[in-house]
Amino acid sequence: MRAAACIRVACASGLFLLSHAAGRAQDLKRPEEQLAAIYSLKVQLEIEQKRLDDALQRQSQRSRTREEARARVVRLYQELEAMVEGRQEGDPDTIQSREEEILKGEQEVEALAREGRQLRVEIKDAHDRIEILSDRIARLRKSLPSDTEALTGLWDVTYLPSNDKGVFTLRQSGTLLAGEYTLEGGWKGSLQGTFVDGKVLLHRIDSKLGRSSDLEGTLSPDGRTLRGTWQNFILSGGQPTSGAWVARKRQERSEP
Repeated sequence: MRAAACIRVACASGLFLLSHAAGRAQDLKRPEEQLAAIYSLKVQLEIEQKRLDDALQRQSQRSRTREEARARVVRLYQELEAMVEGRQEGDPDTIQSREEEILKGEQEVEALAREGRQLRVEIKDAHDRIEILSDRIARLRKSLPSDTEALTGLWDVTYLPSNDKGVFTLRQSGTLLAGEYTLEGGWKGSLQGTFVDGKVLLHRIDSKLGRSSDLEGTLSPDGRTLRGTWQNFILSGGQPTSGAWVARKRQERSEP
């Protein structure tokens, strides 16, 4: 009983801390912070789901073992009663042995029953934790701007393998992207593209040459980094026509 009480207290404390920590995520204002919080909560949700799956598996195993132990006790009782009533041969030593086996079996059944009660508490608390995490994730997703709009802002970009650097100014409206860019060497122009399921497609349109390249990439879980590949449509002697790129979002100044 004391062990079960300790488990209940520990689970209750864990639920309080989990609820408090998840609730603090609601105070996040910037989309990138909210995305990072969602990612963190999803990791915790996966951990809790694995714990639940493990507890359910152990519950199933304990249940089978308990029923097998009960069946053995029933069989032993039947044999003992048959010997006592004379329907089956049995000397005093055999009868005493059956009594001891029954006592041992009943103790095993009781121990398995206690484990089962503890597992049911563990399973209930796992369900409660999963519900809390799922609710916080849903609330955070609802609080994000339309389709997150996490790409809106300034991004410091590096092209590889040339290591050319520049700045992308992006504005997101739902799944649509628009903006401007400047690159080393005086290159500048506009950007158009889409952002769907965490994947970015950008068309780079040079102010003098027109459409010059396409960039594809993915957004990191924390919403702070874009990385992917680029393809140039304008051939330049000796210069790469494709490669990789990475962009990191500039930290916005906190409001006073």
